[in-house]
Amino acid sequence: MPAPNPLDYPAISNTLARYCLALDTKDFALLHRVFTPDVHAIYPFGGHIQGVQPVADAIQKRLAPISSQHALTTQHLAIAADGRSAEATTYFTGIHFGQGKWAGQQVTAWGKYVDTLTLFPESGVDVLPGSSGQWLVSRREVGFMARMGEEGVMEGE
Repeated sequence: MPAPNPLDYPAISNTLARYCLALDTKDFALLHRVFTPDVHAIYPFGGHIQGVQPVADAIQKRLAPISSQHALTTQHLAIAADGRSAEATTYFTGIHFGQGKWAGQQVTAWGKYVDTLTLFPESGVDVLPGSSGQWLVSRREVGFMARMGEEGVMEGE
């Protein structure tokens, strides 16, 4: 069995980073370039969600009353021997800034994304040159390790 393509590791990291960019810019259509159409996601705030558009809708509703800054930190990636799937565990910090009556307050979440990614070998706008193709998240489980701050900011006005 050949070794995984070394350029698939940064290609996977790019997909996971695109998620944070989508949330922080509120460009929720960008999530279609992060998740497979039939993604299965488990979120602390929404339970089990099936499909990229329902995931995007749930996140958009959750983040509507705030602005945010999500950062990825420690990450472990493992590409399967066949090179067609991968497992990723990525730690994150998400800072959520209050608006309106919550202006000046924030709540910070620390947690991890546990993802299964699937390779789509066809070319596309998000394919890192030299990588095996586009990597998309087909399963995601989000877990919080801690939260600190004013939870009310997530409720809005």
